[in-house]
Amino acid sequence: MRTNQPLSRRRPLHIAQREHAARRGWRSIDDAMQRAASYRHPAGQIHRIETHISVIYLAGRYAYKVRKPVNPGFVDLTSPAARQRYCNEEVRLNRRLARGLYLDVQPIVSSGRTFKVGGPGKVAGHAVRMRRFAEADVFSHLLERGELDVPHVARLACELAAFHVRASCAPARTAFASSARVREQMTGVLDALEREAPALVPAEVRLWCQQEAARLAPHFDARRRMGFVRECHGDLHLDNIMRKGSDVVMFDCIEFSDTLRWIDVASDLAFPLMDLKVHGRDDLAAHLLNDWLQFTGDFGALSVMRFYMVYRALVRALVAMLKAPVARSTDSVAAARAYVAFARRTVRADSPWLLLCHGYSGSGKSAASAALAPLIGAVRLSSDVERKRERPLSPPVLRALPAAAYTSHAIHTHYTALLAITRDALLAGYPMLVDATFLKEHDRRRFIELANTLSMPVFILDFYASPRTLVERVRGRAAGPFQPSDAGTLVLVRQLANEEPLSPEECLMTVSFDTDVPPDSFHHLRYWKSLLGPLSADRVASKEAAVV
Repeated sequence: MRTNQPLSRRRPLHIAQREHAARRGWRSIDDAMQRAASYRHPAGQIHRIETHISVIYLAGRYAYKVRKPVNPGFVDLTSPAARQRYCNEEVRLNRRLARGLYLDVQPIVSSGRTFKVGGPGKVAGHAVRMRRFAEADVFSHLLERGELDVPHVARLACELAAFHVRASCAPARTAFASSARVREQMTGVLDALEREAPALVPAEVRLWCQQEAARLAPHFDARRRMGFVRECHGDLHLDNIMRKGSDVVMFDCIEFSDTLRWIDVASDLAFPLMDLKVHGRDDLAAHLLNDWLQFTGDFGALSVMRFYMVYRALVRALVAMLKAPVARSTDSVAAARAYVAFARRTVRADSPWLLLCHGYSGSGKSAASAALAPLIGAVRLSSDVERKRERPLSPPVLRALPAAAYTSHAIHTHYTALLAITRDALLAGYPMLVDATFLKEHDRRRFIELANTLSMPVFILDFYASPRTLVERVRGRAAGPFQPSDAGTLVLVRQLANEEPLSPEECLMTVSFDTDVPPDSFHHLRYWKSLLGPLSADRVASKEAAVV
């Protein structure tokens, strides 16, 4: 069940009367759907799963979802026309991401004194027919068993990013995901939680939500104008994602509310990010975020991501508290508290820091930094990838760029763009790892000055390898599959001849890494131990300075 609206367990009399009338015949349909004879295929033993607004019947190879004639406050299903309309919408919308799962809408027809699914007869209702899948393949279950890993998350990032890129943009005349609408939704969830579980949400979280909604208002509206509000999934927690062979399938999207579906793509991504973090997998969340950012280039999403993650956590806390209509289960209360605890941690997030890669082409800095980012929870910004991105919310082009892209002026302009992205991300609270050569002192200086201005720690990561290794890597890259870097041996020769060495002051903030090691070494913290100590010490010092 999903909700962003204030809910109450008490219904006005006229709504209760309409629901009672709509329920006539529902029990007969429900009984029929639990009998194998009601299906026109081998059904075996029927399993029934009930939610707030639907009942799902697992029958043989298929699952049938029937909407109950109810009005819980966030959707009115008391009329047959509404129930049919939402069945059709569910199939249409979910086929965007799970075409092989959602088959069609089947009529439930009168057959003597009972009902059957499909075939001729008087139509009494409708059911969404889906292909059944193994519950063990759902991400939440994989996570419980310790089987959810990086390839699953990488595939999710790729599929979700591609979906966001091709999704329809919200029409300009609508108010979807406007600052006013976002503020109303957050307030609605907070108020509903206060009614359902007084004092569950700490005052500091409520205050932060109110202040951030006001502070981020220009960002919400700007992102809406720029086309980042799209027809998304809307309910992308780990229970609604599954593996299917080597693929990942996202299902059960929001069909009953345009407001909850036409949202900022950042809000859509925030849901699985939050869920992974709540369940203790910050590493997988970092993989998901970095892979999604590399595909879309939407680093502006970072400005609103923490707000949306807190919002999604509070929504899940509310859902947990509403699950049991009478007696609250211990599991539901514990889940709600876990989501609120995450919101509190996010509100109190540590001060970020800045890491600058330094090294020649072929030095291994890209492979090493890609492995490092999820280990330390950093956002990685790749110079090679962003140079080949033509516009936001689009994948980089898969071709070599002309020489004009590598003139001194073009390089300066490119570093300026990287600097702007880095600044905004740091201000949003995200530690940044910038993957560029940084062979020129003036480029390094601009980024170091940024960190100093923001009173944030900054380190240079100097990656080096033998000249022979540098040449072998550059040649191997040119002969292999497509890589974002266009650097060949001639570029490497120019770099070796024109590099501006690190100054004594820069050396004080530099940690060096020999990359003449097996590539798998980059994925282990022991390779990075010379960085982790100074980084931790500097973060503690930054906290103490902030207190003073």
